[in-house]
Amino acid sequence: MLAKSLFVKLFLLSVSVIFLSQCTKIVENNTPVNHVGPSSPYTMPAAAYLAMANNQTDGERQNMLIMAAGRYLYDGQWKEASNILAQTDAVSVLQSDEKNILLAKIDMMREQPRAAITKLSAVHEQNQLPVFYQTQFHETLASAYESAGNATYGINERIKLDHLLTNDPGRSSNNRRVLWLTLTKLPAEELNTMAVEARDGSALQGWLKLALIARQNAGKDLMISKVEQWQQQYPQHPANSLLPSPLASVKPYLHSKPRNMALLVPLSGPLAGPGGAVRDGFMAAFNSSTSAHDTHVRLYDTAAGNVENLYQQALAEGADYVVGPLTKNDVVKVAALDHPVPTLFLNDMDAGSSNNAYRFGLSPANEARQVAAKAGKNGLKKALIITPEGAWGDEIIESFNAQWQTTGGIVVEKLTYNNETDLNKAVRDFLHVSEKQAQEKQFKAGSEEAIQTGSQRREDFDMIFLLAYPTKARQIMPLLKYYFAGDIPVYATSSVYAGSTNTMRDRDLDGITFCDMPWVFNHQLTNKNWPEQFNSYSRLYALGMDSYSLSTQLNQLILFPAMGVNDKSGVLYLNRAQQVARVLAWGKFKGGVALQTSETI
Repeated sequence: MLAKSLFVKLFLLSVSVIFLSQCTKIVENNTPVNHVGPSSPYTMPAAAYLAMANNQTDGERQNMLIMAAGRYLYDGQWKEASNILAQTDAVSVLQSDEKNILLAKIDMMREQPRAAITKLSAVHEQNQLPVFYQTQFHETLASAYESAGNATYGINERIKLDHLLTNDPGRSSNNRRVLWLTLTKLPAEELNTMAVEARDGSALQGWLKLALIARQNAGKDLMISKVEQWQQQYPQHPANSLLPSPLASVKPYLHSKPRNMALLVPLSGPLAGPGGAVRDGFMAAFNSSTSAHDTHVRLYDTAAGNVENLYQQALAEGADYVVGPLTKNDVVKVAALDHPVPTLFLNDMDAGSSNNAYRFGLSPANEARQVAAKAGKNGLKKALIITPEGAWGDEIIESFNAQWQTTGGIVVEKLTYNNETDLNKAVRDFLHVSEKQAQEKQFKAGSEEAIQTGSQRREDFDMIFLLAYPTKARQIMPLLKYYFAGDIPVYATSSVYAGSTNTMRDRDLDGITFCDMPWVFNHQLTNKNWPEQFNSYSRLYALGMDSYSLSTQLNQLILFPAMGVNDKSGVLYLNRAQQVARVLAWGKFKGGVALQTSETI
């Protein structure tokens, strides 16, 4: 059993998906990332290029200004880069192309993908540019198309990019994974139409046909056979690098379709609400499934008995797929047992999972990593953090910090609060605003009055990561605006949103950008008035639905680098810790309503 578990972990390590926020790697360690990269032409500080520009004339001066702007941009200082590019004039055709590529990257940092597409459409001599700029062109254009909702064009750009990254294995692998992620979001009907229309034997056709195989709920033997046939047809296809090698090595670790399912959740006592939400979602998916007629589900109330005994009872009664338990303490207990059948825990735990055991839950730590990746992708570098005291906040902030460091970001300062904290004074002091300044007329940041009166608050940060439940967030966000930080981007995890529309109360959250599963934006279920730590009936309901869907999709998660299980609640993937994680959508509060943006991670 130990050897088998070790094999599975090593296999998942080799094929686990590194999901991207528009080409920003989501990491699980603190390894720093060199953002300039070995192929970058920006080998000197921006100040050096500017000094050289002062001693040059005509074309060479323009070159130095573009180099300075490029260096500023890759250091995350897009405003400085934009100012430098505005000084360029009388540029050559190639210099104009380089300038437009940099301007497009700035548009992407400002979350303006359509503006980026317009800039890149003005690039006329892309094939004459250095390879570095060619890769930047296709990478930025692909990201812009994906963010603007034009997945087909994005796929084509990533295929072009793949041909340019032959000497950069890391970026090539990441590019292919983003391409695959994009394919998982397309409807099967669209994939099929594109595959028919694609040129026979082309890279595009190979990607599409593999994606179609991944959508099929075939038995494990048939699935392996179909992938083997695909490999025979496309032996040199780049997607082969994302599959197990050899393919047959993974066959013993695939699962048969379950016939008897067990759901272990609290159905009585103080956690009956959350447990009931999971049960309702699970049963809704079961009842709507076309294969439900030959499958049986048995419920076990973990609040009414010893959870280890209940797990053993489920096995004795024939369970060949177990979902649960839900609470962290119960997960730890069942994780210590042997797992002869696939077991899907609905919470995280500190220890790793054994063979046949998978973790699947609402992971705020994963959300924090994706927040850091998105903020870093948008060129932000210096963060203030506002977080509650205690283990919950500490764990999430630790995950944020690990990812934030890989983007070159730094945490300037952290404010912790509890129920006794005077938030008004705490936020004012945190932003270095004096009581006298607070009593004076409030100026809009950047206005002439504000400039004339000097800085009203500290200037050593460019974003705020706010970790809070809705009640606290509704108090903190207005204070940030009142104390002159209304122009600063504020990011949060899904905890900031109650999961149901409350326009009057949520107006105080306007401006916050947060990540969540698409299900929440598309399904405003009745507010069940749970305590805030269980404030999302819709998230737990979706968790139940997905936990049922995974009964037939675990094989896809193991065999393929990513596979969308339920596009209503986001793309799911299996990482190296045997954790089923979710690629989340982004939302922003406007007029008291949480609106999903077009961009996903």
